[in-house]
Amino acid sequence: MWLFAWQSCAQELYIVTEHLPPYQILNDDNQVEGLATEIIRAALELTPYKYQIHIYPWSRAFVMGSKNVNTCIYLISNSAERAKHFQWVAPIVSTNDYFIALSNRTDIQVSNIEDIKNYKIAVLKDDRTHHLLLRLGFEENKNLYIINNPYSMLKLLITRKNIDFIVTDTVMLKYRAKFNNIDLKLFEIYFKLNKNPVNLNFACSLNTPLKTINTLKAAINTIKENGAYQKILQKWQL
Repeated sequence: MWLFAWQSCAQELYIVTEHLPPYQILNDDNQVEGLATEIIRAALELTPYKYQIHIYPWSRAFVMGSKNVNTCIYLISNSAERAKHFQWVAPIVSTNDYFIALSNRTDIQVSNIEDIKNYKIAVLKDDRTHHLLLRLGFEENKNLYIINNPYSMLKLLITRKNIDFIVTDTVMLKYRAKFNNIDLKLFEIYFKLNKNPVNLNFACSLNTPLKTINTLKAAINTIKENGAYQKILQKWQL
């Protein structure tokens, strides 16, 4: 049954995200799937809204999700800088970010974040880790190497000898290694970036009606309470 069925006029939501396996994946038929996408779709099925989901480069998705009418975005972390630009619907998953290097790098010696500044780190442009590292004193073109998509992060680490670390979570590390048929033992976690788990959220633009936000919140709460959310996590073995 639809939540808030009294909303007789079913508006259409435009939902944007990035390609970030296994959370969001653009398949061969140009359809968006993945762990987080399944959660979003399950919640939206409980609402009266029609919707479209599209994948864009993160920088473009961020602008669309913050400014366009009836537009939402996932997965996005909250921060002091971002808080005022979105209406925050609900956390979808939580994660931890790690500095990952090749396990055969016997020359790497790090015990704190300052040590890591002596190495070259590849990060996704405008990703939460990109901005966090900038705030921590890392510098582009010095110890930060900026990439525009996450498709080949592991291969980049293997093939580019000037890249010492990538920053990712263990879920994406395992998925990318399996998808690219790369032995997971080639990689080693050297340091945890965040002190506490980071919530990755579903959020909508300030130009989305509050009534819509409340409907979406109720739908996500419902799938978390009725077991549908947990079944999706179990399906993806997370």
